[in-house]
Amino acid sequence: MIHRKNNVLFERIKVITSLPDAASADLLDIEEVDRLNSSDKLQAVINDAYVSVVGGKFAYVGKDRAKAVNVFDNSKYDIYNGRDLVLWSSMANTHGHIPMTLMRNQTDDHNLHDWLFNVVFPMEARLTPEHVYHGTVLGLAEMIRSGTGAAADMYYHSNSVAQAALEAGFRLNVCCDGKKEGADGKNHVVPEEISDFQSHWQENFGDLIRTSLLVHSVYLYEPYLYRELAQQTSDLGISVQVHISETQKEVDDCIAKYGRRPPAQLDNFGLLSDSTIAAHCVFLDDDDRALLARRGVTVAHNPSSNFKLGSGFADIDAMIKAGIRVSLGTDGAASNNNLNLYQEMRLAGFLAKGLTKDASCLTAPQLIRMATYNGMRGLGFDNTGCILPGWTADLQIVDTNNAAMTPLGNIDAALVYSADSNYVESLMVDGVWLMYKKELKTIDEEYAIAEANKFSASLRA
Repeated sequence: MIHRKNNVLFERIKVITSLPDAASADLLDIEEVDRLNSSDKLQAVINDAYVSVVGGKFAYVGKDRAKAVNVFDNSKYDIYNGRDLVLWSSMANTHGHIPMTLMRNQTDDHNLHDWLFNVVFPMEARLTPEHVYHGTVLGLAEMIRSGTGAAADMYYHSNSVAQAALEAGFRLNVCCDGKKEGADGKNHVVPEEISDFQSHWQENFGDLIRTSLLVHSVYLYEPYLYRELAQQTSDLGISVQVHISETQKEVDDCIAKYGRRPPAQLDNFGLLSDSTIAAHCVFLDDDDRALLARRGVTVAHNPSSNFKLGSGFADIDAMIKAGIRVSLGTDGAASNNNLNLYQEMRLAGFLAKGLTKDASCLTAPQLIRMATYNGMRGLGFDNTGCILPGWTADLQIVDTNNAAMTPLGNIDAALVYSADSNYVESLMVDGVWLMYKKELKTIDEEYAIAEANKFSASLRA
């Protein structure tokens, strides 16, 4: 499906942007930045800004209207009045199982291993590609409405997930399972299936779709299968999505079986690299953190899911100090029960401050960076996640004209601690409006809800 890219001039709008690593406002040629966090240089804020989007890219970001207009070079453009609005990057949800929206509010109040083996797996045995497609469309609609324009998905029937994302114009890093039962009665990797999946989606639709390999965890497969999976990461250069150290039981069982903790054992198999997304990482020690940092792994922090499943408290402050790139995820709607990254930002910040007993730990600029720039890097998307000239036009517009965000004060604090996903007015991905002034443009929401209800009921029949 082809979606029309929009040329837009945002007028007199407040802009907040994370900055790329080791960068400053001067290096990025942003004019008249009103506030730069000079201590860590994470973020810039521009008041009364003009932002020009041309052909899916930010062509101008600054305070000179004449320059903002000139970049359109006589092409037609729409004007978006920015009064009482904030423009910032769309968010990236770096861990989830999107089709599990069909299981929302039906698998609650179980600890992880009971939840997974006794509740979820029996329901998943009934899944068809149609279930997965309609569950994905519902999840995409929810994420778009809450300011998220990119996500990781670790699930089954991945062609259905990717197709739904492509039709919606949504960015996706999607897993391929690539395992089938062989003549020996055991599951084996099918290299051709993985390479065909990668070439179809990433080579044909690489602007929006990235592919990765589903490696569920260190406990679900036999050792030979991890070796086969690792061989594919080497042969194809494909990234990996994996759960790591989500529970103490996982750690204890891994040590008992292999004599190593989960990060070390997965590294021994050859599955940790700078294109690995490691979800949860609740139970890490100093050696684990040093290893993940050394390998360049992106950790997807899922505070709501970790709490709800009784898994524990991930020490994000220690991860950041160890040099790990940390992002945010929601996990699936069967264990959260929503896909709202605004809630994850706020909860992650509160959790870090409570664990360390230090209110200065994990600041609002850091949380915004985790939700945007870090997440996009982890998903494999370059030149997005920041509002900067030449970067891809992925953005959201937040309406601040409400009681809960008044007075606005520091906008980064307002977005993290005061904002609600309901205040998201518009969302753009790659220069295409996925939601414009509260109206979804690429998904028929009423139909999506009706179909999701129908397919969800069939899982319980």
